[in-house]
Amino acid sequence: MTTILDLPLHPLAVHAPIIFVALLVLLGAAYLLIPPLRQRVGWAAAILVFVAPATVYGSILTGQQFADFTYGAGKWPDEVQQHHDNAYWLLWTLLALIPVWFLFAGLDRGRRAALLRNGDAPKPAPSEDGETASGSDDPAAGGRKVIMFVIGLIALALLGLAAWWLFQTGHTGAEMVWGGVVQQ
Repeated sequence: MTTILDLPLHPLAVHAPIIFVALLVLLGAAYLLIPPLRQRVGWAAAILVFVAPATVYGSILTGQQFADFTYGAGKWPDEVQQHHDNAYWLLWTLLALIPVWFLFAGLDRGRRAALLRNGDAPKPAPSEDGETASGSDDPAAGGRKVIMFVIGLIALALLGLAAWWLFQTGHTGAEMVWGGVVQQ
């Protein structure tokens, strides 16, 4: 079992996912829901998309070592197994978020690039029937918006699911350690 100063690493390591997954959920939701913030928080959110699952994996690894040391390999109580399973659901949710996140970010970058190109373009001339054409020379703009909306909903759902699994994992762990200690 991995230790630091003769203490098991798992109780220390579990704090990293709490911080990084929570930050990912908050920054990720801001990135998805508030387009003007995307350039400001985009890089931080992109880094967190990789850091959060890495911290969850580290906590799972140290937790397995801790449980094997405490109870023996394959002899974990049901509460420990449930805590472990919740952590794996959190990890898989975060891993599923990675390609979805970068697909959305790539589409958003294409959207911003098209807007910049169109910013310098002259206004279109009226057509023969007096109607003015739209100011965009981006033929993919309409489809990109629809796809970004769908991918954004999926990313938002995965962020919400990650928040749920983070809560469930933390709650089962806290119940094991503190359940019954504080009585009212």
